[in-house]
Amino acid sequence: MTNQQQIAIVEDSPEILELLTESLSDAGYEVHGFRRAIDFERALQQLVPDLCIVDLGLPDKDGLNLVSSISSVGDAAILVISGRAALQDKIVGLELGADDYLAKPFEMAEVIARVRALIRRKTPNAPVQHSTVYKFAGWTMDSSKFELIDADGVEVKLSASEVNLLQYFLTHANRLVTRAQLCDDLNDHSDEFAFDRAIDVRVSRLRSKLRDPSKNPKIIKTIYGAGYIFISDD
Repeated sequence: MTNQQQIAIVEDSPEILELLTESLSDAGYEVHGFRRAIDFERALQQLVPDLCIVDLGLPDKDGLNLVSSISSVGDAAILVISGRAALQDKIVGLELGADDYLAKPFEMAEVIARVRALIRRKTPNAPVQHSTVYKFAGWTMDSSKFELIDADGVEVKLSASEVNLLQYFLTHANRLVTRAQLCDDLNDHSDEFAFDRAIDVRVSRLRSKLRDPSKNPKIIKTIYGAGYIFISDD
């Protein structure tokens, strides 16, 4: 059984798929490549990737739908690599569960750097990711299992970036944290987009999973022009 971290790539271009596979294999990862979403989804019955790289322009399924399904059923980090460079596509991708977004054309050095950063966030011994159980506002969060459990025992899956964000809020409860602090402390400076709008998107996604209404949040409050305050009495 391999101890290598596993990466699944869903990319319909054979040239780009070969480039990504060879480069990431050389970087020390076990890589599984797929040109169709259906083949990737079948492989997930046995494959448990640490990270998925998804192209949005797939021939048999919209990549955004695939991102959403990956995010809802597992704890793999998700990196979107796409020719769709529009801001709205980035926002939608992050809202549906992607952890990072890289537009084509790309440099392999940047892909490898982002892959390493995402997997590092997912790894239990990463600086901001301890195997810890937190209880707050009727919820239980187990960071090692990437899940939330509500008062009725219903489980809600979290992505790697959501676990890191929630754990950061929990360890900085009842105090103002700025977007700049979040980006610095979570090592999230992948691009200028990630510095600002991506944080807002991830907070919105986390609120949704916590059933914390964005118009009148009780757990994660927005302090306009300043940042966020995570409210907790626990």
